[in-house]
Amino acid sequence: MNNNIDTIVSIATPMGTGAMSVIRCSGINVLKIIDTFFNKKLSPRYAYYLNFKNKERVIDDVIAVYYASPKSFTGEDMLEITCHGGPVMYQLIISEILKINGCRLAKAGEYSERAFLNNKMSIVQAESICALINAKTKEAAIAARESLSGNISQDIIKIDNVILNARIQVEALLDFSEEDIETEGLKSIEEHLNGCKKEILEIANRLEKNRLLFETSKVAVIGKPNTGKSSLINYFAKEDVSIVNAKAGTTRDVVSKMINFNGIPITIFDTAGIRETKDLIEIEGKEKAIKQAAEANLVLYLYDVKSDIDNEDEKILDNLKAINSNIIVIANKIDLIRKEQLNIFKKNNNDFIFVSIKEDHNMAAVKEEIIKYLKICMQNSSPGVYKLENSKHLKRAYEIINKIHLGLSELELVAEDLKKAQESISMVLNNDNDDRVLSGIFSNFCIGK
Repeated sequence: MNNNIDTIVSIATPMGTGAMSVIRCSGINVLKIIDTFFNKKLSPRYAYYLNFKNKERVIDDVIAVYYASPKSFTGEDMLEITCHGGPVMYQLIISEILKINGCRLAKAGEYSERAFLNNKMSIVQAESICALINAKTKEAAIAARESLSGNISQDIIKIDNVILNARIQVEALLDFSEEDIETEGLKSIEEHLNGCKKEILEIANRLEKNRLLFETSKVAVIGKPNTGKSSLINYFAKEDVSIVNAKAGTTRDVVSKMINFNGIPITIFDTAGIRETKDLIEIEGKEKAIKQAAEANLVLYLYDVKSDIDNEDEKILDNLKAINSNIIVIANKIDLIRKEQLNIFKKNNNDFIFVSIKEDHNMAAVKEEIIKYLKICMQNSSPGVYKLENSKHLKRAYEIINKIHLGLSELELVAEDLKKAQESISMVLNNDNDDRVLSGIFSNFCIGK
């Protein structure tokens, strides 16, 4: 167990006015806090209705629950106090607790940190708590809860054990390679490793998918005036977020809306139309549009198919590509041109998506393309709550195992490769203990035979 000297105290519910507030304490001074303010012995995991008192003065009537180490969230002695809501009351109670020597305010995430240090949760579960709290969609919350329950961690531990057992068997075969060893065990190892490879890829793909759920992507809609940018925003948001008008230049500022794409949270930005103008407000709107495009994970460039893509569009696209390489070009208003003409345009620009926002034609393809691009964008972005490194470590383990060729003449190389693969898995589990291999050999094989 991690031996923390300080007892940490903080509010565990949102700050501000509410019906109730919960104060959490964790550390070696919890029993002293109980004795000081309640003067009563509390049985673990029972709720007590008590007066929180400073000597004889009652500060508030509260519900108190004591959790004895190690059966608590942090693995330490813990106390949770539910008091009346409102910042004055919880601040008053916390200030009284902090008068006890050895008590201090908790740092951000310190309860989860102590839970991790005391082996109450894995690093993946710790990340899942943050993901669950910050989930923007139902799908993200469910995925985070699944990970928090330990499902992903348990799956990775199973993989780790398969590799460990393979290492143990290989090391044993290596020690007795000059004797008449049955090689049937190699087939068994190979079967287990093949299953292991499949599991590794599945988990890595789940983590990459989860990353889209936990990080809100930014999508900027760019184009000349009157190409349907505001209509696109309204279509995806299923409400009138932006003004749609036949008059060009209606949108002067950046308008944003968070939308849900199959559980993936996306903030989509409607921007001012880009065109040559002397209007100072439009010029400012154009500058903001370009800035938004630079900051976005993905740019949707809309143009009016009736006019085909012209020199001005190409100039704007060249400027956009210089600041953001992730661009989907969308040709809108295909309902307003003849089918023959549309076929020619498609032939000349087969990497564009041709749609009619008004008629809801081919809009599903736009949605699919956005999700596909965002997966690529996220791989190249900085890690968020769900570490992209975890997926990379798993795929590294897969690559190492995939190149292994099992044979008695190559056992030393196999042993080294399995060790490297397990080191990659250990980076996810934070469980780098090579002594397990030696102890496993002793417990499963008779070395003195």
